[in-house]
Amino acid sequence: MALLVASVGVEFLIQYFVSRRIPVENYKVIARACRDAVRKAKDELQLELARGVKNYKKVFFRYVNNKQKQKENTGLLLNRSAELVTNNAEKAEVLTTFFTSVFTSTVGPQALGTEIPVDANTDPPSAKEELVCELVQEPDPYKSTGPDTIHRRVLRELADVGARPLSIIFEKSWRPGDIPEDWKKANVTPIYKKGLKEDPGNYRPISLTSVPGKVVERILLGAVPSQMKHVIGKSQHGFTEGRLCLTNLIAFYNKAFDMVSHSLLLEKPMCYGLEKWSVRWVGSWLTGCTRSVVVHSSCSNWQPGTSGVPQGSILGPMLFNIFISDLDDGIKRTLMKFADDTKLSGEVDTSEGRATLQEELDRLEEWANNNLMKFNKGECKVLHLGKHNPGVQRRLGPTRLGSSSVERDVWVLADNKLSMSEQRAAAAKQAHGMLRCINGGITSTEKEVIIPLHAALVGPHLEYCVQFWSRYTKKRWTGWRGSREGPQR
Repeated sequence: MALLVASVGVEFLIQYFVSRRIPVENYKVIARACRDAVRKAKDELQLELARGVKNYKKVFFRYVNNKQKQKENTGLLLNRSAELVTNNAEKAEVLTTFFTSVFTSTVGPQALGTEIPVDANTDPPSAKEELVCELVQEPDPYKSTGPDTIHRRVLRELADVGARPLSIIFEKSWRPGDIPEDWKKANVTPIYKKGLKEDPGNYRPISLTSVPGKVVERILLGAVPSQMKHVIGKSQHGFTEGRLCLTNLIAFYNKAFDMVSHSLLLEKPMCYGLEKWSVRWVGSWLTGCTRSVVVHSSCSNWQPGTSGVPQGSILGPMLFNIFISDLDDGIKRTLMKFADDTKLSGEVDTSEGRATLQEELDRLEEWANNNLMKFNKGECKVLHLGKHNPGVQRRLGPTRLGSSSVERDVWVLADNKLSMSEQRAAAAKQAHGMLRCINGGITSTEKEVIIPLHAALVGPHLEYCVQFWSRYTKKRWTGWRGSREGPQR
């Protein structure tokens, strides 16, 4: 009867009971029992979501989004003819055309594809069955699959029987340096960043690769950091263990991933002393990579990746850190890196200080040219700090850089007065937005549900890097408290 109530509606049921001369009171009792059962099931589901929200936020947002009308993530796009594209397949082609346009085809002195000799007396990284079994069981089962459609949960459930054949495959890929073609393919998901949604340049390509391939990447990643830790240096705070956005901000005060030359990327680890088994495997992994952009199940044609490291891969961040590790060589001023974002600062009280700062900018431009890279000069800004700052205009190469009164630095809004008023307003706005999301999707008012949701979803917006920006806040926040209406001050 509960299923009947859910599917046919109230009016039909009333007619059903009346036609069979069943007392209306019986209908009311059954309807009340159905509503109570539905309400109880919903409360249990929301309690389960609240308990797991800290580790599985994606599940919570999927539940909330199913109850709301969602905006399309990839809207209308402008093609090269400045015409708006509405078809999903055409959108995918527009995006893949733009993503491949930033690849660099020029190679360095060591042409990619040249056989990298390995020392027969050394062993490649180990892919023992026990290690493979452990790594296969770790991945989040709710994450998306790659082009091979092998689901993470399948590998996780079959870890005991699947670890041995996977270990054999991994060992075979190390010895000759041959990589299965499926591991080189990636479904690219376009993620909107900021700016006009019609501009393909405002989307970040995130690669969804093979899950077994990612397990091999993790094995290699476990062997590399100990050899490369001295190379990455202290100025890099992104993708580095023990360093955060907070440490980057405190220490200091473009399409970069897709432009990394494969040949230069292989030269640097070898120069820094990384064992050649790993270098050869990475070279084979990068050679012949193909990518297809997916927009609402519509896929573009497969395109080769002639440069860059896949964003979304396990090895990509580490390889990028190695590639730009020499960016600050010869730099005397304070230079900080967070992934592909770079900050340079210096005192400009004297004419010598101003000249030195410009020389450092020239060194950065020279490094970019030597490494076949480009700074995204449209997003490079100068933030003049200090009450009596002369505000001298700077240039990066031939391009004059614009100045700004406020800039987002690793997701914290810093203004030229360091008052942090913009950051306070942004944090409050984000917290209110998350509260609206919770209020719109969750009906339960039990503290066992509300408190975990607020702690996992609202609190982080108010607490993000607060150790840094609260130092510059004159008007302290007092008495923030969460309520069903929103945080109040």
